[in-house]
Amino acid sequence: MKEMYEALDVAADGGFAVDEELRIQFWNTAAEEITGFSKGDVLGQKCYQVLQGYDDERRLICKACCHVAELALKSEPVPNYDIRTRTKKGDRRWLNMSVITSRMGGNGYKKLIVHLFRDVTQKKDGEMFVYRILEIAQLYHIIPFERKDPDHQIAKLTLREREVLTLLARGLSTREIAEALFISMSTVRNHIQNIFDKLGVHSRPEAIAYAYQNGLIESIGL
Repeated sequence: MKEMYEALDVAADGGFAVDEELRIQFWNTAAEEITGFSKGDVLGQKCYQVLQGYDDERRLICKACCHVAELALKSEPVPNYDIRTRTKKGDRRWLNMSVITSRMGGNGYKKLIVHLFRDVTQKKDGEMFVYRILEIAQLYHIIPFERKDPDHQIAKLTLREREVLTLLARGLSTREIAEALFISMSTVRNHIQNIFDKLGVHSRPEAIAYAYQNGLIESIGL
């Protein structure tokens, strides 16, 4: 057990372990950095009371009757999953969780549920942003829904314009795109206008929806 804790403590991913009563027995350094909660804050606490995680549809996942814990304690495989939680400061975080079971005690008669997690907030925010854009596009019939020739449309965009479109689809602002690509905000605006002209759209939501519906985003590796 000591060896496992030592290995987890130097892992890049967040990691914590709970006993069969869901009380936190171990909390590594990366977990402290990601969540802001120190070992002193969480050791001995129920994991669901600390994380209070929700799923994509805002349903409470972390609770006393934990389905994940039930599967883990039966030594059944647990698929990785995402939860939305809060840091100690109240900042929102999306965490991707993986779960394994181990044993504690000299005779190995008690099970320990080990959780490994990483921060996937940026990825999830990008996905949710796109879903909202597509919902708006469908609601207001902003653009036609039949698929067009994606290769023909891609050919119209320069490599830099494709990069800008990808970052737009992830929900980044003009300033954030400029910082990510090390270019000026005015250059970003010029690229965005060129994208609008080449795709025949008039707004960011239209450009993003058009790109997804015509296969451009998948083709350029979002």
